[in-house]
Amino acid sequence: MWKNLVEAVLELIYPPRRACPLCGGGSPDASVCPACERLLEGYAGETICPVCGSFGKPGDPPGRKTNNYCFYCRGGTRPFDLARSVGPYEGPLRDAVHRFKYRGIKTLARPLGALMAEAAGRERAFARTQALVPVPLFHRRERQRGFNQALLLARELEGLLGVPVLERAVVKIRETPPQAELPGRERLHNLSGSFVVADARPVEGKVITVVDDVFTTGTTASIISQILRQAGARQILVLTFAGTRRYGEN
Repeated sequence: MWKNLVEAVLELIYPPRRACPLCGGGSPDASVCPACERLLEGYAGETICPVCGSFGKPGDPPGRKTNNYCFYCRGGTRPFDLARSVGPYEGPLRDAVHRFKYRGIKTLARPLGALMAEAAGRERAFARTQALVPVPLFHRRERQRGFNQALLLARELEGLLGVPVLERAVVKIRETPPQAELPGRERLHNLSGSFVVADARPVEGKVITVVDDVFTTGTTASIISQILRQAGARQILVLTFAGTRRYGEN
């Protein structure tokens, strides 16, 4: 509580510089700058995997195509039905995630959430969403960070998409090393058994959208989708701010 009060007082005394929420460059009204707007327009036109939404490799021909399955989705074993993101985890989008998540600039939740809502608006499937489930943090990690970035994004999406956030539907019961520090083959083992559905009633028979900041291999989204499906969710979508590119595929 005191930390939030001090932050509020400091913002009154030293108002934050108006900046583009992505690159951090100057922006008169703190909106996305023209350069980042062009970048986002390019991402919206790229080839993506029809299931996980991963973006094509550099050099792929332009044009929005969704018939080119990525390496991870070719087997058809994803427990979620569809995942989408604003753009790949690179450049200004990566910078924005770092400022939001690690520097604690919580005000970025609003513009990043708005961009996620726009990405959802490009896919008709998200119009059927009945509830949002943010990816939870272990309670000790959330206390250390002071917030859960996925929950802040979900709260922004709640108003923009007009669907409720189920804040405690899924909880993390075991602390694990950050996924970003592990190679892909170890990520599934790292998270196995660490999430549980605390109450199945709000998700049973519903179309659920899982919300997180970043989608890389999709391990976290897959594990949460699997337990939501076991709890009776009818359909599971995933919405993140940043996604992945298909580097080094076979």
